[in-house]
Amino acid sequence: FSSFMSKVSTGSYKRQVYEVPSGKQLVDQAVIDRITWATWTSVLGDEVIGIWSRHAEKADVNCACVSHSGINLVTGDDFGMVKLFDFPCPEKFVRIFFFCVTITKSIFDIMAMCCFSGGSMLEVFPSLNV
Repeated sequence: FSSFMSKVSTGSYKRQVYEVPSGKQLVDQAVIDRITWATWTSVLGDEVIGIWSRHAEKADVNCACVSHSGINLVTGDDFGMVKLFDFPCPEKFVRIFFFCVTITKSIFDIMAMCCFSGGSMLEVFPSLNV
């Protein structure tokens, strides 16, 4: 691609891709499928279908972040759970759980040695197998 792309998730749980800086929406699914994303923070998509439990509602998982190595995914949810998955995770596979308050943000540090998660408090824990 000759330009940068940005992927957004809408309030109606749809993924949309835009060219930056033009703002033009990219609608060709074959082209979108060939994009290799530099970062991943979306809770939507075939690559992260495994983060959703059988009884989860769409708003239950609040955040997701793929490690810089691209092999782990951390999520945070309304139930105060921080979950670590393999990435991509087309099937449910949870490695480890940590409990906090409602989680609104989870990210890996630049070396993927720690994961930071926050709600009304901040939790820091070491990453596994990154």
